[in-house]
Amino acid sequence: MGLEEVGALQSRLGRSPDLEVSFPQALLRRQLPVIEPLLEHSPNTSVGFTAVLTCSSAQGSRQAVREIPLERIGMESDAPYFLPRQVPRSVRQCAHPGLALHTVQEIARVKVLSLSHTLATLCENACLL
Repeated sequence: MGLEEVGALQSRLGRSPDLEVSFPQALLRRQLPVIEPLLEHSPNTSVGFTAVLTCSSAQGSRQAVREIPLERIGMESDAPYFLPRQVPRSVRQCAHPGLALHTVQEIARVKVLSLSHTLATLCENACLL
């Protein structure tokens, strides 16, 4: 099943008022044009971001963060993988959910929002899942 078929299925499911649909950040690599219409037409669809967002090579993901409304963004720890760029491997060998604050900081920086507003909105989003 390709991304378009998955998107069509999730789009249909996302129209259900009591079902939340989330796309992982990995699907954003060169796929934002496919996901944007799903966000537009499916009110329960969101996109989750991991610490990969903190890497210098994640320009596509940062562009997606700029374009996707904060209310449609979720957090993913993907622990024990994806250490934030700010955490040296000499200090920590694997990720844990507490390191997600680095991703929240990056989202706030990219969207030019305060950390407190970004964190509060992402917490509200998580409560809706």
